[in-house]
Formats: sequence, C-alpha cells, structure tokens
Amino acid sequence: MLFRKFAAFVLLAFTGVFTVSCDKPAGTPQEAAEMLTEVQQWKIEEIVVNDAVTFKDGKMAQQFGGIDFQRYMETVQLKKGGVFSGIFKGESTPFLLKWQVTDQNITIGAPEGGGKGEWTVRPDDVRKDSFIMKTQSTAYDYPRMTTIALKFKADK
Repeated sequence: MLFRKFAAFVLLAFTGVFTVSCDKPAGTPQEAAEMLTEVQQWKIEEIVVNDAVTFKDGKMAQQFGGIDFQRYMETVQLKKGGVFSGIFKGESTPFLLKWQVTDQNITIGAPEGGGKGEWTVRPDDVRKDSFIMKTQSTAYDYPRMTTIALKFKADK
C-alpha cells in the first residue's frame, strides 16, 4: 500500500514537472522566433483592448463605449526570412507584413519599415502553442492611447 502511494506520488510529480517545463516561455528573441516559425499556422484566440476582452471563443464581445473591431486576422504565419502573412476574416488573400528580431523582442510592421504602427512580440509572450502580439496607438480613438493585444494559438 505504501509503495502504491509512493509510486502514484512520483508519477504525479513527474507529470507536473513535465507539463510545466513544456509550457515555458521563450527566453530570448531568437528562441521566440524559432518557436513562432516552427508552427505552420496560428489562429486568433482572443483580442484584448485596453485590458477588456473584445473577442474570445470565435465571438465578438461588445464593450459599452469601447472600440469595435470588425476586421481582424483570423490566421497568421511567421515564415522564415521575415515574412508575416495574415488572412483577415472573410478574405482569402494574405496580407503581408515583415517581422524582425531586435535585441529585446520581435517587431511586426509594414514591409517598407518606418516604425509606425508596429506590433511587438516579447519573448515571455511566446510559448510552444501560443503567443501574444501587442501595440499601442492613438489611431483607434484619437487622441486617447489604445492598447491592443492579439492572442494566437497554434492551429492544429
């Protein structure tokens, strides 16, 4: 009886350690880039605007007085070589951006550059099966600053 309890405890402990170690975030921007390009396609899971969830489980959640997104990328791909390809809901033609690794994170923006309207992916926001890209802009609710986080999961 004592042996069974001990064996069950060891098995449970091993399973817990294995589960936690498999879901650890990337440690560096380079590691994050490798994790992001290993997944064939990412699917939108959640949109958070100014800390309020506006999209989850495939449905928009209206926020009183909040910003409403009718156009968003359902799926994205980060391809080796710096191509970021996204398909907007209801469309079939990919929208192309570029991604690049910097000293502290990954940036996603217009192919011609310029630094305006860039999205950021921090290494600690990248896991084997999910990632978050964020931006801040006054374009959605001028002159107020709007923060947006797009959460993606691996599309299997």
